[in-house]
Amino acid sequence: MHLVEAYPIPTPADAERLVADLWQLTSGRALGLYLLGLRGERVMLGVHCQQAYVEDIAASTIADHCGGTVEPGWVISQMIDVAEDVALVNMIPTERNLALESQTFGWQRTDPLRGAYNALANIDSQTMAGLGLTLRSMPNLQFLVSLSAFAIGPDPGQVAIRLASSLGGVGVRLRRPFRQRRALHRTLEAHLRRPASISRVEVVALYWHPPYGQDVPVAALPQRQQPLGLLQG
Repeated sequence: MHLVEAYPIPTPADAERLVADLWQLTSGRALGLYLLGLRGERVMLGVHCQQAYVEDIAASTIADHCGGTVEPGWVISQMIDVAEDVALVNMIPTERNLALESQTFGWQRTDPLRGAYNALANIDSQTMAGLGLTLRSMPNLQFLVSLSAFAIGPDPGQVAIRLASSLGGVGVRLRRPFRQRRALHRTLEAHLRRPASISRVEVVALYWHPPYGQDVPVAALPQRQQPLGLLQG
């Protein structure tokens, strides 16, 4: 996995362009995209693909769009292995009858992931949590999609549910998998899980994107930092 700092992008339309670029790059390969809150440090974007060169290109593309720096994320799976408690909730996108051809689509007044970013930014120093989106590109700018919220650390079930509920306004239904640790590993390995759905890039961009710059107060913009200490060894 590669990580990129979640610096804002200018507009919702830029989020759609980023997802469309990733659709073009993956060419039928499964791609995992993540929003990660890492022990109270900062919110990161994650990307994983079984094909290393695709993962490298996708991470560089994301960094180009949001101005972040690519960092290694190999320790994330190890954190899960040693964690005593994990929790994962599968999310199933629900039909909202979005007007995909509308001239106003892509210019929402507020960031649909603002609640998710706030939740990830405010987790405690003993917790890792995130949203995981696995995509496989299909014709006509469509993806096969599976989506989940997860957490490790103290009371992970409550953290995962809180994170999943932040997407209620976007439109999701929740299901708990039986083997949660296995499901979490599959999420981070970019395996498509059941239930999956089919969505166009415009809709996928509602579930995963860097924060919208026009929706973030200047004082709240992240400051450039050194690479995360927990990822250095």
